[in-house]
Amino acid sequence: MVDDYEDILSEQEEEQFAEALADEHQAELEVQLERDEEPPQINEPPETRKLKRELEREALLRIENAARTTDDFKKVIAWWNRLDSNRERKERYHEISRSGLDIPLDYGAKLDGEIIPYDVNDVLIKQIRKGDYIDAIFHCPFELNELVTDGDLSKILDKLSDDHREIIFNTIVRNMSTKALGDVRGQTDRNIRKVRATAIKKIHKSLLRVLQSRKENGIPLTLNEKLLIKKALDDNKGS
Repeated sequence: MVDDYEDILSEQEEEQFAEALADEHQAELEVQLERDEEPPQINEPPETRKLKRELEREALLRIENAARTTDDFKKVIAWWNRLDSNRERKERYHEISRSGLDIPLDYGAKLDGEIIPYDVNDVLIKQIRKGDYIDAIFHCPFELNELVTDGDLSKILDKLSDDHREIIFNTIVRNMSTKALGDVRGQTDRNIRKVRATAIKKIHKSLLRVLQSRKENGIPLTLNEKLLIKKALDDNKGS
């Protein structure tokens, strides 16, 4: 079973690599086309360029303050869109490589490096090198509750069935696709998504009771916890 998981994950990595390489080549082509269409740059002293930027900012501020009609606001939006487009274009010139790296994929990067394996950068491997073995020890569907620090959430996860734990662990923690997991388990993609939705709904239902209790007792909640409570209240109103 473990070997099947690893084989499918390896296939997914190869597919992701091919897609990333294609996206990178497409980005390079788009940048080159943009540069070909640009008018020739005029070399100006830094002081002149700075003065132009300041004048443009002041002009935009005046237009914003004077805007009253729909057409006026459309002009302001068009100006900001142009500025954003210029900023994004400049960023693309420097961010073609994946993940902000300086070495494009087609410079010889491999899924498993010939000298330094990519696993070296794996989160669990980094933790092990630091002497932190906890996450690696509990990196298992049936120890899912040990991967969280919140005591109440840990108890909720501990009460899940083995099927729910396995599906939650592989699709959320390991980021495995529902189709790949379905192939391993001999189930359809739709069935995996349905079971996952049931498990998540069960977790949310139990977690909501905990959060409501914390709120009533004046215990601070995070933004995501507040949003979860708000969504539950909105759903109840809608039903």
